[in-house]
Amino acid sequence: MSEYIAKEGERLDQIVYAVYGTLDVYNEVLKANIHLADKIELDAGDIVYLPEIKTDVETKDEKVLW
Repeated sequence: MSEYIAKEGERLDQIVYAVYGTLDVYNEVLKANIHLADKIELDAGDIVYLPEIKTDVETKDEKVLW
């Protein structure tokens, strides 16, 4: 599990999307960060725990259009 130090005004959903490329794992990340559950915007210095989660998110380069 890695850690991320939040910047003032960031939201957990923004961080989850930036790290994992999807919000499908939001609830799993929230379980690891129950201390942030009541915050809409994070404070500078809040620690966000980022569990290792495998996702099946495709990037633009991986999509096949035919």
